[in-house]
Amino acid sequence: DGHAQERSLLPQILETVQRGEVWIADRNFCTAGFLFGIMARRAYFIIRQHATSPRRELLRRRRKVGRSDTGIVYEQEMRIWDAQGNEKVIRRITVELYQPTRDGETEIHILTNLPKKVTPLAIAKLYGGRWTIETAFQEMAENLDSEIQTLGYPKAALFGFCMGLVTYNVLSVVKAAVRAVQDRKSVV
Repeated sequence: DGHAQERSLLPQILETVQRGEVWIADRNFCTAGFLFGIMARRAYFIIRQHATSPRRELLRRRRKVGRSDTGIVYEQEMRIWDAQGNEKVIRRITVELYQPTRDGETEIHILTNLPKKVTPLAIAKLYGGRWTIETAFQEMAENLDSEIQTLGYPKAALFGFCMGLVTYNVLSVVKAAVRAVQDRKSVV
C-alpha cells in the first residue's frame, strides 16, 4: 500500500520475522511493539532509536569502544518497556558523527539485541550499510524519474520500477569499473 504509513504495517511485517534473522531498520520502525515482537520470535534487530519511543531508561554510563568510518562509537545498556509493562535490557550504540547528518544531527543512537560477541563497531558498520540502499532508491527517484504518472496499473508500475532497478545496477557496475581505473574522488 503506497499510501499507508510505515508503522501501520508493522504487525504484517512481524509475521514474516524468522528465528535468527537480523532486521536493520530506520527509526520509524523503533516502536516497543516491533522491538518486542522481533525478540519474541528469537530474532535480532539493529534499529535507529526514535526520539519518542520506546519507553526507556539508560543504564550505567556509556563507554567509548572505538572509531568507525563515520564517528566515535560508544556503547551502553538500556532498559525498554512495552505497552504491557514487560521489560528487556538491550544495547544502545551511539555514534558521535564526524559530519552532521543532512538534518544537522551530530550523533545517532542504534538499538540492538544482538549478543555481546557482535561488537559495537560491527553494529555501527551494519547500520551504516543500510544507507547504501537508501541512497540507491534516492538516486533512482531523482535520476530515473521512477514515479511515472501514466503507470496507474500495478503491473505496469512494478515493471517500471524493476526496469529502474536494472538500470541502477548497470549504472553501479559502470561506476565501479571507472573507480577501478580512475581516482575514486573523480567518480560521483
